[in-house]
Amino acid sequence: MLDALDESQCLTWSEVFLFCTRSITDMMSRRTFMRVAVAAMCSVWTIAVCADVVEDDAPPNIILILADDQGWNGLSSSMSKRVPGSKSDYYQTPNLDRLCEEGMRFSQGYASATVCSPTRHIIQFGMSPAKIRVTYNNAKNRQLCDPTLALPNLIKKADSRYATAHFGKWHVSFKPHACGYDVSDGDTSNQTGNPNNQPNDPKRVYEVTARSIAFMEKQVEAATPFFLQVSHYADHLTFRSSPKMLEKYQALPPGTLHSSPVFAGMNEDLDRGVGGILDAVDRLGIKNNTFIVYLADNGFDEGHGSLAKRKAWPLSYSKGFVFEGGIRVPFIVCGPGIKAGSFSDVPVIGYDLIPTFLELIDPGFSVPECMEGGSFLPLLNNSDVSTLARPHDFFVFHYPAGRWPAQTSLLQGPFKIVKTWASGDVELFRLDDDLSEQHDISRQMPEKTDELHQEMMSYLKRVNAEFPAGYDEATDRIQKEKARASKQKKKKKRI
Repeated sequence: MLDALDESQCLTWSEVFLFCTRSITDMMSRRTFMRVAVAAMCSVWTIAVCADVVEDDAPPNIILILADDQGWNGLSSSMSKRVPGSKSDYYQTPNLDRLCEEGMRFSQGYASATVCSPTRHIIQFGMSPAKIRVTYNNAKNRQLCDPTLALPNLIKKADSRYATAHFGKWHVSFKPHACGYDVSDGDTSNQTGNPNNQPNDPKRVYEVTARSIAFMEKQVEAATPFFLQVSHYADHLTFRSSPKMLEKYQALPPGTLHSSPVFAGMNEDLDRGVGGILDAVDRLGIKNNTFIVYLADNGFDEGHGSLAKRKAWPLSYSKGFVFEGGIRVPFIVCGPGIKAGSFSDVPVIGYDLIPTFLELIDPGFSVPECMEGGSFLPLLNNSDVSTLARPHDFFVFHYPAGRWPAQTSLLQGPFKIVKTWASGDVELFRLDDDLSEQHDISRQMPEKTDELHQEMMSYLKRVNAEFPAGYDEATDRIQKEKARASKQKKKKKRI
């Protein structure tokens, strides 16, 4: 059982199966469960015997693993060779470390949005939140979201042999089957990930992993290529860890930045789910034909009602903010032909996934013109590539409403502007010199600031984006924090 596992081991299929024996029996009779279990074990035996060889011309399998609210420095592996603080000083993620060692890390990997639902829409539809008008956790004013052009439907159009599945958190305004998923957990949300009757799997990590592995096994047995999206509920609120992981981290000395045993335990539960997928890929003999992409939907969540506490430092702020701490996330890709342990500093973003996956499959048709991403396959084949072909040479992160400040940012090359709508302030940062966005250089470079601001406003108008409506006191929260920091700085000088 899970609470008897050795912590040095990653999650194996048998461990997942033992967990499911305990959790799934809550939903069906033991006799019915045993019938399912025996059938599953028989299919696994068949796969183990005959799945060692993949045809050279077989279409690639693609696995997308999406974490929830996991910050850029939420792993025990660095996300950048140049930034020592790009890994945790407390959390341990041995399986994600393994993924990093076998694949490529993107030091400037971005979620498409500052909060979860927009990012999840963007993965399916390939356009920025501003363009589809899904910028917060509702989609009542959405536009251009055509389910027939959703990621799995495009994969099926590219090659009708593909089987598609989504397990875990959905939080998209269309049903999974409408977007082209053959199998899914349905229209799930944050609440689905907090069961009260599973103390050893409080964020459903192992349950979601078990269903994902069962889907993989079925497709391998049938020699069917597959696309699988595994969307974990961790590390979203409410923070909950398995007892074994909690016990482990309570016994470890806390870090300077990261110190919560509950969050650390939950984060490693998530890591062990990733390990289950990696082990299954190895065991099923499909590693030489399977691409695995791992990223998060946005940065760390500091907790409702509180200002950002620099948990992602050296990145500023967190979920809900268009500063780097809210949008820069772990972004790792592993697969055949990718140099092990490699890094890329070229910016990539969530809406690059559709063109990348389609290029892997070689569909014989162009990516729909409405989409804004570019394939990063050239980066995977050659880590020295410095640019990607996209319709725009900038990213726009648009968050016009919500409990956090209404802000919009534009990133172009090393320069980034941040507009806070309540005050009208437009700040300019140069990320290659100031990753933490502490030094506003808009006064030193007014022409550059104005150029980027005009480009950003032109883009927002061109795509018919929503703009902030009315005054929200929450939009002043960032100004309050800056004022508090300035006051503390003056106090220290007096001392």
